[in-house]
Amino acid sequence: MEGLTLPFILSLISALVSGVFAVVVLRRWQRKRRPHLLCWGIGLVLYFTGSAAQAALALVWSRLLFGIWYWSGALAVAAWLGLGSIYLLVRRGNIARNIHMALILVSVMTLPWTIFLTPMDSSVWHPGADMVTLYRDIMPRDARGTVRFFSPILNGFGTVALVGGALYSAHLFRRKQIMPNRVYGNWLIAAGGLFPALGGAFDEIGLPEFKYFGILIGAILIFAGFLLATNIPDDADKPIPGSRPASTAAGS
Repeated sequence: MEGLTLPFILSLISALVSGVFAVVVLRRWQRKRRPHLLCWGIGLVLYFTGSAAQAALALVWSRLLFGIWYWSGALAVAAWLGLGSIYLLVRRGNIARNIHMALILVSVMTLPWTIFLTPMDSSVWHPGADMVTLYRDIMPRDARGTVRFFSPILNGFGTVALVGGALYSAHLFRRKQIMPNRVYGNWLIAAGGLFPALGGAFDEIGLPEFKYFGILIGAILIFAGFLLATNIPDDADKPIPGSRPASTAAGS
């Protein structure tokens, strides 16, 4: 079939990886009822939804599919993953909860706006379409007054929170010389959070195929990092090679 291109295959694999990841995280949330797990689970469901819609749009055009693809992938996913990191790291006050309420409001507002109110030119679509670049022709180019205005804001917030939170967590565990699996796991999560953003940078310089690789590699690295960071080995208190002793227990 004409639509079975590299973007379709990579998007389908990304959907499978993120879908399995979402199930793992949401099952853990059912047991522990921690808000950061719920936010990560929602983010991963959005990761799956965006990747699956991206794969479907390589085969058939649908305004609903396109709206869901843009809303979940370009607007919501990074922000929800980042919110999970904020819940995990910011324990004092109502900062995380207030951001949570604001994100719910923006998510609910932008979903119907994207699907029903955004002008779309479907005439440029074709089987096997590269949605990463084609969306610029399908949607209005001027971001002012359109739903595209929220994309850099939500993606910037989510990427900084996810990557920064993972690096900060890795720093804390490394400084305390405990749980090296959490140090390495958080490093993988940070790298996974950066790959989709780096893919977007390649898209800007005319190499859009790297965006699909970035989405897939990002899902794999975040999944691997999560599994590693949440696995508590028998030698959890073993010092991390090359780390310096800490005089106080930071981050407790």
